[in-house]
Amino acid sequence: MTEGKEVSKEKASQEEIYRIMRSDIEAGNYPASSRLPSVRTLAKRFTASPNTISKVVSRLMESGLCTARRGVGLFVRSLPNRKLTLLVGTTSAEPKDDFYGQVEKRIGERCAADGIEIERYHIQAGDPPYGPDVDRIRKPGRVILCIGLSHEPHLKQLADLRRPMLVLGCAPSRCNASSIVPNSFRSGYLAARHLIRKGCRRIAFIGRVREVRGVTLPEPESLKELSGVQSAFWEDALPLHSELLFKDLSEVPARAGQLKEMPDGLIMPDNGSVEAVQAVKALGQRLERVIIGDDRMLELSRRPAAVVVRRDEMVELALMELHRLLDEQTKSHRSMQVDGDLHEPAGG
Repeated sequence: MTEGKEVSKEKASQEEIYRIMRSDIEAGNYPASSRLPSVRTLAKRFTASPNTISKVVSRLMESGLCTARRGVGLFVRSLPNRKLTLLVGTTSAEPKDDFYGQVEKRIGERCAADGIEIERYHIQAGDPPYGPDVDRIRKPGRVILCIGLSHEPHLKQLADLRRPMLVLGCAPSRCNASSIVPNSFRSGYLAARHLIRKGCRRIAFIGRVREVRGVTLPEPESLKELSGVQSAFWEDALPLHSELLFKDLSEVPARAGQLKEMPDGLIMPDNGSVEAVQAVKALGQRLERVIIGDDRMLELSRRPAAVVVRRDEMVELALMELHRLLDEQTKSHRSMQVDGDLHEPAGG
């Protein structure tokens, strides 16, 4: 059998041997289902001790590149080489023009340039409302990427597929997964502090929502933002008015008509819909306002104050972690955050 890379006559390190063996397998020098040379043969090839080779073999098995058959030997597994299984929390067959849709699109472009195949699953009829049915995934890729999914039991099911997993949007607590989340607590805090500095004392808060098969569900991040608002109010010893808390845009016009005193400030999600305009109008157009969204807000010539999360930061962190998981096939996990920053109003 043709061997991949030449090995120095000097004694090779465990890391060097692992990388060469991995490269040989990925290059097809050891085809799927073929038997790997024995530990003794590999030790002779790399001028290494059998103990070092055994550790390399253990890493190859942890990486999912080979499997042991008792009494027979080690065999190469027929796993996808550079393939991601992508699950998104939307009913759209294509990335939507929102924050996570834009992040998904950019990740897709970069993965295509790097030769990484993506198999995408979105919510279809017959799936649960919180995400694509796990049973539809017949052959998961080397890494599972979740965008806009937050249902803990669903993420636990995905983790049971025994693939390294990266979750964008929330940090699951019931399974081992890497995660990248916008720090919504800080976003809510910055928004509230800005309005308090402006002299606002009755601040309304509209939570963020997502639509799943026509049903509107509050996002968990809304609770974190509200925690930030409460924290800012607590520091200034101001009351948080329960009648000014709205779970979504649709309930604002009806409830606004019942308020005895209108708000002087508003924190709301980035939303340019007619529904958002009606909500702002119902609460009074002269109130101070802060929107929470992504950096597309900064491109608008006229906008209120905004707490923005930069899409590129999410994309770069996601790609860095995806490559790490693809290359190392590690079971370890870590959580990363992308902070939002407050930007003063633009225009006039």
